[in-house]
Amino acid sequence: MFGKILKMSIGLIWAALAFILYKIAFNYPMIVEQVYSRRVYAVLASTVAHVTAHLPFSLAEFLLYFLIIFIVAFVIYIISALFKEKGERCENFFKRLFSLITIFCVIFSMFVYFWGLNYARMPLSYTMELDTSSGYTVSELRELTVELIETSNALREEVPEDGKGVFTYSRSRQEILSSIKDIYARYAPSYANVSAPSLVKGVTVPNLMSVTRTMGIYSPFTFECNVNMQMPDLDFAVTAGHEYAHLQGFAREDEANFLAWFILKDSDDPEIRYSAYMLATEQALSRYHKADPKGYADIYYMMSEKLQRDLAANREYWDRFDTEVAKTSDKVYSHYLEYNGIDDGLKSYGRMLDLMLALKKSSV
Repeated sequence: MFGKILKMSIGLIWAALAFILYKIAFNYPMIVEQVYSRRVYAVLASTVAHVTAHLPFSLAEFLLYFLIIFIVAFVIYIISALFKEKGERCENFFKRLFSLITIFCVIFSMFVYFWGLNYARMPLSYTMELDTSSGYTVSELRELTVELIETSNALREEVPEDGKGVFTYSRSRQEILSSIKDIYARYAPSYANVSAPSLVKGVTVPNLMSVTRTMGIYSPFTFECNVNMQMPDLDFAVTAGHEYAHLQGFAREDEANFLAWFILKDSDDPEIRYSAYMLATEQALSRYHKADPKGYADIYYMMSEKLQRDLAANREYWDRFDTEVAKTSDKVYSHYLEYNGIDDGLKSYGRMLDLMLALKKSSV
């Protein structure tokens, strides 16, 4: 009897151990960095990504559909227990319910062991020896924003545009995605390129990600980077770079944003460089608008008309999905980030500027 109970509880035990380990890990970021992120995770990512990279489709996407169907079917299976004979109703109901809980416990454990511990590693600023603790002045933020706008203006003159005068790629999106692994292999520091080369994959179902205003997502269960294939071109390449940074073990969104810019800016392709710089420009404009609302107009109109058209087209696309579904999705993901030690949730994306400003100071 005890053995049967223990066998049924193994999923709960693994989840409890994973939860305890996860909470303890945040107290020992250096150990997580050296033992887990740079060794254990690196081996896991290289091994699994090497396999899934050979699949012409996103395994994560199809597993998601399977999981949704499975959960719906299992809930029906649980409820059906209530229609059994009286003596068996409660026993069957709770057995089936316990089985579903066990499945969720196993998924949670896999998340922690395969990926979640990366949230507890040392900050990227430590690895790059950047001082983000001293902060910055409004004038320093303005100077960085102006530099980003000037670089983006210059790059915009080198890239093609469509019939509406909006930035577009000269090659297919699939070619853009295929190039990301090569750019990382060539330009990424060793600590930011720990996985075996892998393909960034597009999600096949149209607008599946757009309805939740999601540009990309990393699957820690299949070690796959997935991007929204319907999103505008402006942020497409840099989003792929962002997700690829997650594959390399950088869980925090601000660090993935920063690495996407830091690595893709050195690409030989001006279209990819433009996408990288426009992410940084958008973030800098947003931060500067909050820091100096009066001076924001002067900064904004430093952008060429071409940049303004690209930003307007990008905004117009995402405004179509400004629904309750998208807002709920934002809240859920923000709470997810907060649970994983990111106190400012979705706002953390913009903290890439802290790293950029620190990098700028270090190079002076």
